[in-house]
Amino acid sequence: MPLHHIAPLATLLQLPTFWICVWIGLLTATVAIIWLIRTRLRNIKSWQKCAILSLWVHVLLACLTATVQIAVGSAGGGPGYGPPIQVALLPDELEAIATSTDATPTPLEEFELDPDATDVETLKAADDTSEVDEAEKPPAEPFEAPQLLAKAEPAPEPAVEETKAEPEPAAPTLNETDEQVAVETPPPAAEPAGAPADATAKPLASAAESIAPTAAVAAAPAASPVSLPRRKQLPAPYAARFAANRTELVAAGGGNTQTEGAVRAALNWLAAAQSKDGRWDAKRHGAGREYYVLGQDRKGAGAQADTGVTGLALLSFLGAGHTHQEGLYQPHVGSGLEFLRRSQQPDGNLCGDAGLFAQMYCHSMASFAVSEAMAMTDDERLGPLVRGATRYTIAAQHPTDGGWRYRPGDTGDTSQLGWQVMILRSAERCDVPVPPIIWTRVDRFLRQVERGQAGGLAVYRPEEARPTRTMTAEALYCRQLVTGRADGALSPAALREAIGSLSAEPPSTAQVNLYYWYYATLALHRAQHTTPEAGEAWRRWNDALTRTLLATQNKDGSWPETCIWAGYGGRVFTTALGAMCLEVYYRYVPPEESVDASDIAAQPDWQAVPPR
Repeated sequence: MPLHHIAPLATLLQLPTFWICVWIGLLTATVAIIWLIRTRLRNIKSWQKCAILSLWVHVLLACLTATVQIAVGSAGGGPGYGPPIQVALLPDELEAIATSTDATPTPLEEFELDPDATDVETLKAADDTSEVDEAEKPPAEPFEAPQLLAKAEPAPEPAVEETKAEPEPAAPTLNETDEQVAVETPPPAAEPAGAPADATAKPLASAAESIAPTAAVAAAPAASPVSLPRRKQLPAPYAARFAANRTELVAAGGGNTQTEGAVRAALNWLAAAQSKDGRWDAKRHGAGREYYVLGQDRKGAGAQADTGVTGLALLSFLGAGHTHQEGLYQPHVGSGLEFLRRSQQPDGNLCGDAGLFAQMYCHSMASFAVSEAMAMTDDERLGPLVRGATRYTIAAQHPTDGGWRYRPGDTGDTSQLGWQVMILRSAERCDVPVPPIIWTRVDRFLRQVERGQAGGLAVYRPEEARPTRTMTAEALYCRQLVTGRADGALSPAALREAIGSLSAEPPSTAQVNLYYWYYATLALHRAQHTTPEAGEAWRRWNDALTRTLLATQNKDGSWPETCIWAGYGGRVFTTALGAMCLEVYYRYVPPEESVDASDIAAQPDWQAVPPR
């Protein structure tokens, strides 16, 4: 059978093409064996014929079992598990997303870092979008990238050489209002500070603002940050970031003045590490070193992961309540967002120049950051960026197994799933619709990676047998986000199994794995009120986490690249994750304390997995 006939058959049966080929071979071999027994082997004894046939039937049964597991999904099937989830055509909402064209947003004014400057020349922003490989990207409507303004001449930055574009006539600057308000330049060795703006301002930080590095400071003022008007109604999960009693929330959750000081020091280091064009340069800060983690050569993935580490850095600022509209780091957040806008490709992809193994991670981390920034500020100038990124994420999902991997259409893995789920939940808080079929597919993938006696553990890919704690933590947090429940809609036994697995390997200096700690911290913090055992597990985990992170933080506020994955992400990766782990006490309000509980289950096409 020609290969071009096999692929459609594989899609129809929801099987990989490889297994279709295997079954064609098995059927051919079956016919051949029957023919041999009836011709050349007809004179052998009957018991020998039976033995040959019996052996072959067992081979067929073994292959059938493997095929059924792939087609139907592995752990989790069976009686009482509900009808299998059917893959359907995307509803009208997805078509609307895929075909909509956003109008060019209002050009963004630029922060004036020098209050004495009167003539600010603007530069035409370089188009950082790279060509899209049509053979690897799913078809999508062109995403109209905004024409971006650029910056005043920046202060020199060591070790980074910038290419200047040809000057254009002067244009409106970024934080310009009816009455121009200048922003005070921070002193060289002090914490970066924003400045008050007129209440009528629409301050999205600079389109291509020049951010000169500032010295990292071990401690920052405890006073409330400078604030500008926020959206009228902040989504409930983000409310604690701006709470007047945030210090009390930290203490009640298990943090203290030391953990808050560590967060401030980390943010100061990140602010100083930002490049003049708004990015965090991954390679400059140690990314792209190949350590063959888990025995795989990833070709130094991460060396060009600027959009990914920029997304992580922005998330750490946002997690502490600093946006491009308020807080101590408005210019840094704003110029980081503008770098991501310049990096977006026409189909919405935010991978930048990243290599194969880092592309989807970079897209998801950057998309997560811009979605969260828009959800926190309601700044519609971010709308085209968020909608384009969400459209790309939706198109990249595998239609059968419901996951994401390195390229659009790849069968999924749990590591990629977590970032994509966080994008989609944040996008929904920006009023960007996510079709119910997308969540149904996510639920299907989570069923396929379930392992353990109670179904509380998880594997990296559906075909694997051995669960890992990192994937168990990520899968648990995904379930919590999708269901809107602190227990992830797991049975008590499954939740106990998941929490027990994570508790068995708490943070320590013996093996630093910030990626694992990040997801386990989010999941255990969210689950802490479900049972007394879960509460005790969180207290033990938090004690180990804070003790380890405080002991390993560098004097300049960063965390060293001793993490298992730090060779790929560098120091921006480790510092951003370390900061977000210590922001857990206020970064998200748990679902039982929030009115923003997930409404996914209320959607008409949603099919959930009953608790086991």
